[in-house]
Parts: sequence; C-alpha cells; structure tokens
Amino acid sequence: MDNSNIAAMFQMLDSSNKGSISFIQYKEALKTLGLCTADEVLKDDGHGITCEKFMYEVCICPASLQAFARRF
Repeated sequence: MDNSNIAAMFQMLDSSNKGSISFIQYKEALKTLGLCTADEVLKDDGHGITCEKFMYEVCICPASLQAFARRF
C-alpha cells in the first residue's frame, strides 16, 4: 500500500478534518487492515492519532509489517 492510499484512508477516518483520529478508530483500522488482532493489546497514550503516526504504523513500523506477514 503506498503513502497516498494510506493518507486517503486516514482522511476518510478523519471526517471532521481535525488532523487526528481517536484511538478506537485507529485500532479498528489496524484490525480491518489485518495489522493487529482483536486480542492484541495496543497502548492508548491519550492523544489523538495523527496522519503521520497512522502512516508510520501502517506502512513503516516493523512490528506492523511482522503482523501483516503473519497473515500470509
């Protein structure tokens, strides 16, 4: 998935154009993409998830890539 697709996905989640999404939206997006499981524990730091963080977690983060690879 390239950066423009990930950015477009983030924009769909950020429908109010705040520049961030909630932790719940973030976790559900990762589950939908197969990058985390329903029982996987993710830490909520209390801050919104920015587009940059979302892109990092989906595309760049090695842990996410390992999770993606486990599905195949």
